[in-house]
Amino acid sequence: MALSGANALGPYGHARASTVEGLSLTELTARADLIVVGEVLWQEAVVSRDGTITTWSRLRVERRLRGDVLLDEVVVETLGGEVGRIGMQVEGEPGFRVGERVVVFGRRGDRLRARPVGMAQGVMRVRVERGEEFVAPSRAGLILLKRNAQGALVKSEGPLAIEESLEAFWSRVGRIVASQDATNEPVEGLDE
Repeated sequence: MALSGANALGPYGHARASTVEGLSLTELTARADLIVVGEVLWQEAVVSRDGTITTWSRLRVERRLRGDVLLDEVVVETLGGEVGRIGMQVEGEPGFRVGERVVVFGRRGDRLRARPVGMAQGVMRVRVERGEEFVAPSRAGLILLKRNAQGALVKSEGPLAIEESLEAFWSRVGRIVASQDATNEPVEGLDE
C-alpha cells in the first residue's frame, strides 16, 4: 500500500509538512485580490467557537499592487497560534513577527481581513542587506507539488525559486497584475 505524501510523515505519523499545489507567480497573482508590502504592527491569537485557533496579524501597508485597504492597514489571518497555555500549529501556514516586513498575496474574507494564498507561498519576507531590499521565498512546512504534462505529480519550486531584489520582484509582479487586469485572466510566461 502506497501512502500519498509519505515524506510529510514523521516517525510517529505526525505531519511535518502540508502537501499543497505549487503555484507559479502568475497563478499566485491571479488568485490574490490583495497584494501588498507591509510591516507587521501587532498580533492577536483568538479561539473560534469550534476550538480552532487563528492569529490575526495587522500590517501597515507601505505599497499596494492590488486591493483596497482601509486606513492603510490590513489584517492577515492565519491558522494556528497560542492562547494562554493552549497552542495550535498548522504546518505550512505562515507566521509573522512584529516589526518584520513582508509581501503578502492575500484573498479577502472581508474589507479588513485576508488569508494568504497558497499557505506560506503567499507570504514572502523582506530583508535588507547593505542598503538593498530582498524578498525571499517562504516554503517552510510545505511540500509543493504540481502535475506535469503527463499528469504525474512532480516537485514544484513555487512562485519564487530564489531570493530576489524587492524592486525587481515588485516590478515583475506589477507587470503580471497589469496583464491580468487588462485581460481579466491569468497570463502565463510572465513569471519566468
